[in-house]
Amino acid sequence: MNRWGATPAPAAFFEDYGANSNTIIVMGHSAGAQLAALVCKDDEYLKTEALPLTIIKGCVPVDGDTYDVPMQIKTVEDKRATIYRKKFGDEDSQRELSPVAHVAKGKNIPPFLILHVADHPETKGQSQRLVQALQKAGVSAKAFPAEGKNHTTINADLGLPDDKPTQEMFKFLSVVLKK
Repeated sequence: MNRWGATPAPAAFFEDYGANSNTIIVMGHSAGAQLAALVCKDDEYLKTEALPLTIIKGCVPVDGDTYDVPMQIKTVEDKRATIYRKKFGDEDSQRELSPVAHVAKGKNIPPFLILHVADHPETKGQSQRLVQALQKAGVSAKAFPAEGKNHTTINADLGLPDDKPTQEMFKFLSVVLKK
């Protein structure tokens, strides 16, 4: 049973919707990037659904700025730091909600491709911080700086044929989905 008292969905559930339960890719933009990274950092969230982390073949966070919440709070101006403290709570909660704090060897963490706006110092710094933590734990991880993009267009343009982040994402997917 999962946390809602329901029986976890069998693999057939995924196939009913045209998905393959063995090729799940987790993606998210902005706050969703942080959530995607949290889901993929270990099996904590999937355990409640009786699913193993190994079903996730790759993670593609897009332009997140809170992979390391305490770092973000320390590096922004006071007004925004106050907003982040309200949003993420005390230091224990900030750590709990920081994907970098949970990265470790042997957790079956999937490969990561982190897309971020090239000239945005916060998402760039946060992306590099997460890549460093993942690589230190032996996880395949790469940050891709999207030139000429802003926080909106990096997400809105994903899927367009001439979009460089899309091309990078498709290269990543072709590798992780072959494994």
